[in-house]
Amino acid sequence: MTEELIDKARRGDSRAFEDLARAEERVLYRHVARMVGPTEAEDVVQDAFISAWKSMGSFEGTAFRAWLFRIATNRALDMIRARRRKGELPLEPTEEEEPGWAEPAAGGPALEEIAGDREALVQVEAALAAIPPEQRAALLLRDVDGFDYEEIARITAVELGTVKSRIHRGRLAVRNLLVAKGWRSAAG
Repeated sequence: MTEELIDKARRGDSRAFEDLARAEERVLYRHVARMVGPTEAEDVVQDAFISAWKSMGSFEGTAFRAWLFRIATNRALDMIRARRRKGELPLEPTEEEEPGWAEPAAGGPALEEIAGDREALVQVEAALAAIPPEQRAALLLRDVDGFDYEEIARITAVELGTVKSRIHRGRLAVRNLLVAKGWRSAAG
């Protein structure tokens, strides 16, 4: 069914494109909101859909979802970079703010352990917001949106090793930030 909709959308059928977009709209919004915040997420997602529609005729794959996530992720990263250029965010974290990339000093929770706890989710969201955008994007695409490493490499247009490194470093940074804020696993 999806392949049929993709073919119709390639030929200019706006209703087919709307059906494809509607199926991904919520999950795409959540992904982008975690990157840029809910206020700007709607604009980024709308811009991604417009860009996808304009480029639909040249789309050559069947992985519409991954392609759409690539467009939206790139738009979100562009917005984050624009904020930095305008001085809304510091270019680089200060030494004190920068999350460590080594193993945590104290044993801490795995991200999966935290997922069931609502209060912990707020802390995880804050920790995700504190890590570099490229790591955040890769981590969200893997652990929240369920893309495999190869798909993330295509979405973010980087090498597979870079994806794995960003995810690993992002997980460690989030974990370190949670441990630094005093979060402890139920077992610890």
